[in-house]
Amino acid sequence: MGVTAKLEAITMKIIDLIIILLMFSLVALVSFQVLNRFILHIPAAWTEEMARYNFVWVSLYGSVKALKMKSHLSVDIVIETMKSERGKKVIDLIATFLTLVFTVLLIVTGYQYMAGSIGVNCVFGAFPISVIYSSLPISGVLMFVVSVMQLVKDIKALRGDL
Repeated sequence: MGVTAKLEAITMKIIDLIIILLMFSLVALVSFQVLNRFILHIPAAWTEEMARYNFVWVSLYGSVKALKMKSHLSVDIVIETMKSERGKKVIDLIATFLTLVFTVLLIVTGYQYMAGSIGVNCVFGAFPISVIYSSLPISGVLMFVVSVMQLVKDIKALRGDL
């Protein structure tokens, strides 16, 4: 196993751990909110806001994992109707390149949101909203790296057919 493969495996394990921790905290926040609101009759509005932000983080890091596993949403009808394996590999290459373009847009736009929100706090607390918005460029960079690695694999697979 090469250095990049080891680094990739370690990175994906870290992402798995982050997703697990975020899911655990999401369940804890929502459970705490339900307990406070319906049993103790003391609503804690900050838990709803934090659960919402937590859900966004889970979705974005889950997108990195889905991209790595190639289990993201795709339209298979184009690939299924193709007869040649080379054509399927070309479609995969195009899809990976478009994903790469999307991740660059996510990084740039996410950075603009994050930078524009420096000094602004969340509605129900003294928590900086820029920390929440940092999930966009961070997950974008991770998706970019995964897409570049996939693009290299797609190009190698296409060259193998020549």
